[in-house]
Amino acid sequence: MKLFRKLISLDEALKAVLAYAKPAETEIEEIGFDDALNRVLAEDVCSTADSPPFDRAAMDGYAIRAEDSFGASPNNPVLLKLIKSQREKGKESRVEGVEIGEGECFSIQTGMALPKGSNAVVMLEYTKERGSELEIFKPVTPGKNVSFKGEDVKKGEVVLKEGKLLRAHDVGMLASLFKRSVKVYKRAKFGIMSTGDELLNPEEAEPYEGEKRIADVNSYVLAGLTEPIASSYKIGIVRDNYDKIKTAISGSLAVDSDSNYYCDGLLISGGSSVGKRDFIAGVVEDSGELVFHGVAIRPGEPTGFGIVNGKPVFILPGYPVAAISAFELLVRPFLFAVHGVKEERKRIFAVARKKIPSAVGRTDFVRVKLLCKENKNEYFVEPIGVSGSGILSSMTKSDGFVVIEENKEGVGAGEKVEVVVWE
Repeated sequence: MKLFRKLISLDEALKAVLAYAKPAETEIEEIGFDDALNRVLAEDVCSTADSPPFDRAAMDGYAIRAEDSFGASPNNPVLLKLIKSQREKGKESRVEGVEIGEGECFSIQTGMALPKGSNAVVMLEYTKERGSELEIFKPVTPGKNVSFKGEDVKKGEVVLKEGKLLRAHDVGMLASLFKRSVKVYKRAKFGIMSTGDELLNPEEAEPYEGEKRIADVNSYVLAGLTEPIASSYKIGIVRDNYDKIKTAISGSLAVDSDSNYYCDGLLISGGSSVGKRDFIAGVVEDSGELVFHGVAIRPGEPTGFGIVNGKPVFILPGYPVAAISAFELLVRPFLFAVHGVKEERKRIFAVARKKIPSAVGRTDFVRVKLLCKENKNEYFVEPIGVSGSGILSSMTKSDGFVVIEENKEGVGAGEKVEVVVWE
């Protein structure tokens, strides 16, 4: 069994992982738009109409001809005639049929269509009704407080592109376009397994003083990281026993199984190093193919990858931060490739406030804090002080991470770096 005989670079590991990423391009399904959150579009979405479909008020106030307000001031208000709409029987007052002429105005609410003849809305705060007339204390320019037809989206425009991972606002856009169903790539199901005799299920076990065991954190962290891209299934804790681990892996990766235990791939954390009770790499090699074991990244060196029953198995470190590092650097790109995601992570360029050290020959995953300049147009960045691979608070205190490439000896103070921001 090849265990850490040779650490491979992150680039080599990523290339090997992506070689096994079978894109889900042929696996497409059509679902209702309200179920599309965290799904990946398998089609371009085009607008079939202008949005908004008409010129509309962007504020509560009065629709006017902007020219009629010129010269208005608190000491010299402009006086306009307040016109009323014709009420239809059984219906509220509508703007249909209303036309604004010179020296006239019409009461309007946000989102209502602009009456014919008007070209601006004066805000309610700058007006005062006096019977059938309206005083205006502040002038407006043509187009002021108006949302014009097609201002948001124009008819025929591609508003969401194939390969986009849909967020809440994207679902809102589908709703605004009355796009009731959408084609998406099917989600793969990845099993999440934690190994270790020291682990306790935080949903069941009660910790007590003197207990030399710890909560299973990785099942929840890895499931949370996986869910926005693929479906996750928490297999739970498997003890440090070769046969139990092998049974759990083979059972979850069984071919043509209808069981809930059936998975398209596995993320296994713990038991990934080279100790006497670190069995994962050996089980994977004995059950299928161990593609690599040991990557020159910090934290996350004991990371490995293999194929069992034709399905991917990621071997991740037991320390939570190391597992997250391996996920961000290797698992996420794999999941993106499998699900056809074609968008980039959110990144911000920032200036290092102090030196961020790193050793040549490995890739460093550095948790950082972003600090905004007073003008808010430029960011500073500094590493989290305590950053061991078992210090989970280094993640909760960070705003994102910086990747320092293996051929670089750290980042100097004043140097610009690219920060990947947490979603």
